Amino acid sequence: MDYRVWIVPLQARIISTSTNYLEKKMINRPACLVSYFAAWNSHGIDEIRQHVSDAFGTNTRYFDPHRVATGVEEFSACLAEFRTQRPDAEIVWTSGVDSHHHLHRYTWEVRIAKQAIVAGYDVVEVDVAGKIVAVFSFFGALPDIG
Repeated sequence: MDYRVWIVPLQARIISTSTNYLEKKMINRPACLVSYFAAWNSHGIDEIRQHVSDAFGTNTRYFDPHRVATGVEEFSACLAEFRTQRPDAEIVWTSGVDSHHHLHRYTWEVRIAKQAIVAGYDVVEVDVAGKIVAVFSFFGALPDIG
């Protein structure tokens, strides 16, 4: 088989030229995003803070329709508040990660007892070290064109 190495800012991937490149691309999850999801699914503030520290760069910004946070401490506090309000919630991937340049996008759901209560998508900017610079989180489906 003919194998080629594709280098991206966060990881190296070996992709067979006989397989569908886009299919392979969509299943790769950068380490910062894995840590970011682990932070959302953690319960103790120390565990949350550790995962956020692993994912975020200096002064990372987070935006969603209900909150804005800058840095590890502010975002960790947001997640701790979320956990207080929704202790049984689980945040799950509902797509692969689509990436270009220094940007990633994917869809997710918040589930309680395996039932989706919120769906959305994120656009995440990363730096050359593979740390998150900014997260732009959107809730719900896109509006109709009409």
